Amino acid sequence: MTSRESLDLRAASLLVGLCVIWGINAVAIKVSNRGIDPVFCAAIRSVLAAAGLALWMRLRGLSLFPGRVGDGIAVGVLFGVEFVFLYTSLLYTTAASAWILLYTTPFFHAIGAHFLLKGDRLTWTKGAGLGLSFAGIVILLSKHMGADSGQGLMGDALAVCAALFWAATTIYIKRRLVNAVTHYHTLFYQIIFSIPVLFLLSFLLSEAPVRRLGTLILLSVAFQAVVVAFVSYLLWFYLVHHYPVSRLSAFTFLTPVFATLAGVVFLDEPAGPRLVTALGFVCVGVYMVNRGAEARGPGAGGARAIEADLV
Repeated sequence: MTSRESLDLRAASLLVGLCVIWGINAVAIKVSNRGIDPVFCAAIRSVLAAAGLALWMRLRGLSLFPGRVGDGIAVGVLFGVEFVFLYTSLLYTTAASAWILLYTTPFFHAIGAHFLLKGDRLTWTKGAGLGLSFAGIVILLSKHMGADSGQGLMGDALAVCAALFWAATTIYIKRRLVNAVTHYHTLFYQIIFSIPVLFLLSFLLSEAPVRRLGTLILLSVAFQAVVVAFVSYLLWFYLVHHYPVSRLSAFTFLTPVFATLAGVVFLDEPAGPRLVTALGFVCVGVYMVNRGAEARGPGAGGARAIEADLV
């Protein structure tokens, strides 16, 4: 496996495309929520994605469980627990608060990478870029930040826990799986072992799993399973296997911006200057996070050192 210190044009282009897909996924979730409760839908999405990925891997002659199964279980549980915290937070706080606090994840990625992954250091420029991007997300979603009766400290804390577990999942993968299995296996382990956690969460939340079905709802679920959970996550883990997680994570600030834009395009939700301002903040912040490494260049020796350190 080749590891790089900085993002090239291909990686940056893939990341922007992934954020577009994840932004559209916010619309798809809104559509599926009209007939299927969200956590149950996430579990079904994982079942369908795992089945499709298993078939694809077998056609390519790949073993489904080549090793590091214990680490795979840990990744699946971490991913499932992230959903537990995220969806539970929505019982106590607003969706806008949950979204803003969930996107503290890149800070946790950067801190975790600084201490746990050599070669992925947190610098003042990188920290300033993360802060600027986060400010853009706050600007974008602040219009929803009312004093709703459901908002509370507990919900906000749970959303931060979700962000922490998202970061922990990625850091764990980077340390334990990238040099042991392919990105196919990383994704397969995550989704297959998260399925029981998601179904259990759906039960504990007393969801009424399926209220009604229709063509649009089924297409939405198919999009979430095939395009998001299968294709986009597979590309994401390809990038995680080859590039520094702190630089990858900075791009995820684009997701709420694209989600808002998708709402404007597909759901006729109102647009305004906040969207343009937020996009500007996020883009400048992402540039700052990645500027230093691009100036240095990856360097063969540095790449080899990073790869050796992750074993």
